[in-house]
Amino acid sequence: MSILQSLISNPALVLKHRNIFLLSHMRANTSLLGHLMGSHPQIEGYYEMHIAYFSWRSLWRQKYLYLSNHRAKPNSCYMFDKVLHDSHHVGLGLLTRENSRTLMMLRAPEQSIKSLMVLYRQRKPELPEATAEGATRYYIDRLATLADTASGLGRRYFYLDAECLVTATAPTLAAMSSWLALDSPIPTQYSTFSNTGRGNGGDDSNRLKSGQVSGAASDYSDVAVPAELLQAADAAYRLQRHKLVAGSDRCMLM
Repeated sequence: MSILQSLISNPALVLKHRNIFLLSHMRANTSLLGHLMGSHPQIEGYYEMHIAYFSWRSLWRQKYLYLSNHRAKPNSCYMFDKVLHDSHHVGLGLLTRENSRTLMMLRAPEQSIKSLMVLYRQRKPELPEATAEGATRYYIDRLATLADTASGLGRRYFYLDAECLVTATAPTLAAMSSWLALDSPIPTQYSTFSNTGRGNGGDDSNRLKSGQVSGAASDYSDVAVPAELLQAADAAYRLQRHKLVAGSDRCMLM
C-alpha cells in the first residue's frame, strides 16, 4: 500500500494533520489501549512507531511510514501513536495544535517496574532496565517528563489511570470517545493487526492476541525489587499523578 493509494482512497487523512498522541510509560497497558483505539473506524495506528515529533515534517513522516505498510480506512481522520520514551521527543507546538489530541496515562509502580524488568531480561538483559535499579530509574524519570510536558499543555489533555482500561473498560472508553468527539464509541473489543504480538510494536504476549480485554494480572511474585526502590517509585507516582490529574481537562481514575 503506497501513500499515493491512500491519498486516492482517503484524501482527508493524508492531506490534513489530525493526531492523537498517547504519552505514557512502558508496561502501562499502552498496547491494549493502542489496539482499542486502532479498532475505531476514525483512527489509524495502534502500535508504537518509535519516532520523534519535532515539527510538521514529523507528521508527514509518520503517515509515510504507517501508510507504506497499512491500507487506510475509508473514514479515518486521526493518526494515532504512543510515545513511551524520553528519547522520542514530542514538540509542545505539535501537542497544542488545534487538530491534536493528547492522552496521558500512568500505571501504579510495582507491576510496571516488575513487568519492565521481565521484558528486558528476556530481550535485552545487558541494559539497565533489566535490573530493579534501572527499571525504577526509567519509571521515575519518565513520570517526571510526562508531568513536565503536561504543565505546558494547559487543560488540553485527557488523563486516565491505566488500570481503568481493565477494571472499568466501557465507561473509560466512553469518556475518552466523548472527549475526542468521535462519531461512535471506541469498541470494548479490538481487532488484531499485522503487528499485533510483535515485540517492537509493543506487547508480544498471547493475551494481546485474543482481541479481548483481560482483567487477569500477571504474576511477578518471583521478581524482587528492594523496598526502598518501590517506596521511591510510589512517591514519584503519587506526586506526578496528582499533577497530571489536577491539570487535565478530563480524567478517569481508579
